[in-house]
Amino acid sequence: MRDRVLPRRHAPPYKRAGRGPSYRGMLMTFAKAKILLIGVALLGLGACNKPGSTAGNTSGDAETAGTAAASDASAGKKLDTYVEAHNSFVDTFGFEEKAAAYRKSDIAHASIEGPFNVDAGWIDQGLTKLKAARAMPGSSSDLDTAADALIASMGKVQTHLADLENYYSSKKYLDDKLARGKAEDARMLAELDAAEKDFARYSAVLDVALAKRDQAMLETLKGSSPIKYNTKLALLHAKALIGLFNAPEDVNKPELFAKGDAEVAIIEKAIADAHQEATKASKSDPSGLSSLTSMIGDYRTLKQGHEVRNLKSMVENYNRAVDSSNTFGNTE
Repeated sequence: MRDRVLPRRHAPPYKRAGRGPSYRGMLMTFAKAKILLIGVALLGLGACNKPGSTAGNTSGDAETAGTAAASDASAGKKLDTYVEAHNSFVDTFGFEEKAAAYRKSDIAHASIEGPFNVDAGWIDQGLTKLKAARAMPGSSSDLDTAADALIASMGKVQTHLADLENYYSSKKYLDDKLARGKAEDARMLAELDAAEKDFARYSAVLDVALAKRDQAMLETLKGSSPIKYNTKLALLHAKALIGLFNAPEDVNKPELFAKGDAEVAIIEKAIADAHQEATKASKSDPSGLSSLTSMIGDYRTLKQGHEVRNLKSMVENYNRAVDSSNTFGNTE
């Protein structure tokens, strides 16, 4: 199962200033909005050793136990597919990137000289994953309801951007003096607003579901798999560290850095413990830990200089760690 890239915590929250230059500026200078989410696949857990699994139970009804284990596995797969959809929307060429690019084009005030950066990117890939997850059994009704809303609004965005992509890439706007682009701009922006709202809701509900699973998983791993336990612990506290800074002014708040220092201490100890356990087992360090170390370096630079660009670097290194863990995982 997969870790979630933080596009926004779920989309980590940033404070939105509304449409126009101030909103675009926040996306460009305060790039907190994109973090990947952490799933389970990197840990290599099967139904037999997941939290709540009935494997190994020698009492009771064996058939019931088998059904419960299958249900756990099904629900886990669905949750991880929801994570993959979330990360796709946040990752390269995804919804977050393409929405920001469209807004930056500022069609309402643009001349035919442009430049225009309007296309649907890989939003369709996120939609495909989202629909696949929704069709699977299991998960909470709240998460499925949030997914339904996002499928509808994101589908409108993908269809409209794909349609406009041909208009802009073929430069038909030169023939009509950008008339169609300006005529459809308000609707396109409204569709982006609706999808952003639904994505924030979906991300928030997904984050709650993941937090519940993460805590149960840590308890399971603590006594049985020290490398995986410390890797998971480091990733979760790295996410918590980034989550402290939700607005540009936060980088100047001493109380947040006091909390951040506490998170860093936990992360660095977890990284050191994972390294020690891997060395004892004659294994390489788990994927992604070097990126977390770089993230901590960015944090210390942020603490000294209080520049938002260092927070952006933290997010980038965190996402590298999550992506590496999701892609390569770690084994014992």
